[in-house]
Amino acid sequence: MSLSVSPKSSVSQRARAILTYEASCAVPAAGGIVGKGEYHAEENPNGMINMGTAQNIMMYDLLREKLDCSMELPRTWSDRMFKYGETEGLPELREAIAKLLTITSHAAKPLDPNKMVIMNGGDVCLEAMAHVLCDAGEAVLVPVPFYYGLGRSLKLRPNVDVVPIPLFKEPRPGESQPFQLTADRAEEAYQKAVSEGVTVRALFLVNPSNPLGDVYSRKQVLDLLMFASRHDLHVVFDEVYMSTIYEEGVTHSSIFQFREDEIPDPQKVHFIWTFSKDLAMSGMHIAVNYTWNDEVCKALTSIAHFHAAPTGWQQAMARMLSDSDWFVNVFLATSVKRLKEAHSFFTQGLSELGVPCHNGGAGLFVWADFSKFLSAPTAEAEEELKQKLLRAGVQGTPSAVCLGQERGWFRLVFAKDKDTLETALARMQKALKTN
Repeated sequence: MSLSVSPKSSVSQRARAILTYEASCAVPAAGGIVGKGEYHAEENPNGMINMGTAQNIMMYDLLREKLDCSMELPRTWSDRMFKYGETEGLPELREAIAKLLTITSHAAKPLDPNKMVIMNGGDVCLEAMAHVLCDAGEAVLVPVPFYYGLGRSLKLRPNVDVVPIPLFKEPRPGESQPFQLTADRAEEAYQKAVSEGVTVRALFLVNPSNPLGDVYSRKQVLDLLMFASRHDLHVVFDEVYMSTIYEEGVTHSSIFQFREDEIPDPQKVHFIWTFSKDLAMSGMHIAVNYTWNDEVCKALTSIAHFHAAPTGWQQAMARMLSDSDWFVNVFLATSVKRLKEAHSFFTQGLSELGVPCHNGGAGLFVWADFSKFLSAPTAEAEEELKQKLLRAGVQGTPSAVCLGQERGWFRLVFAKDKDTLETALARMQKALKTN
């Protein structure tokens, strides 16, 4: 749906820029469904299967049980839950998150809750970080294909542009795998931007990657830190999928695993994490920025005044997270097991349809190659295929939306029950057989 804005519009130029951007990228809002409502095997069997929104619906059973148990504990609610909380987040929640992330990231030393600022969502954290690190009109480097929401977070209010680092299926000399991110590719993108007069302020990295599911090695992380240091760039590590690694033998290299003396410039390194992915609680809208830079932390805290998570929810989540052993040994262990099973089932089904997938090893999604089903290797043909899948009742995210350089790839979220995956595969099979 296109949006036209009248020259006599009553909204500000900033609002007009927002509407123009939203119309140009045609990306549904988080959780947005195109069509007849969301699929449910019993309540809405003809509904749309949303494989475009990265939510892990397989874990809601354990979350409900844990939340019920937490609420049945002896009541310790205080009057504070009805009041404004600390701008940077409740101390008990920051302490609980610090403890959990110290464990799950295999940190070199315990995280400091005082370096943490809680906000009401991962995209908000991305936006706030861009606002603090960049001025309007400046840019950040981002490997593409990328999480399309990052573009929205950077552009709508901070007015920060994306400088893509293009990644491709076919490795070039010196690369060992498809879509490999290297410091050389980052350097090329940086130099191209500078030659065009663009001011680049930071490198934003999602590790594990979204939508590829790639997990960056320790050497990759260090190489990229060195690259950023050479050009005096900030590096923002978005590690929201750190505990979704289902591929055996794949290990995550969190920025927290590095000692400060191993990082070229700790004052320019920052971290984002949210309840949405690892903990499957996207609706809770709780996320954190973590930074070693006091000035950045203070600025983020000021911005957090406008993006606070509800005090009552913060208390409830602190209570839940206080049982870190359960989250690590029961919840996350079960999540990885279920992700592995769902990934195996879904990719096998796609393979039988003639759709290969990039082998990432982490995340809630696959990067699937439908290029053989395009009428031509163009954005228009990719859009035609997207519409064909939508008519069949499957909503995915095409490569163009992720600024992918090759047409025909789709991000498909597989963190769903087997019935839903079977139905999605059947619908896709039918769609791919039609002209």
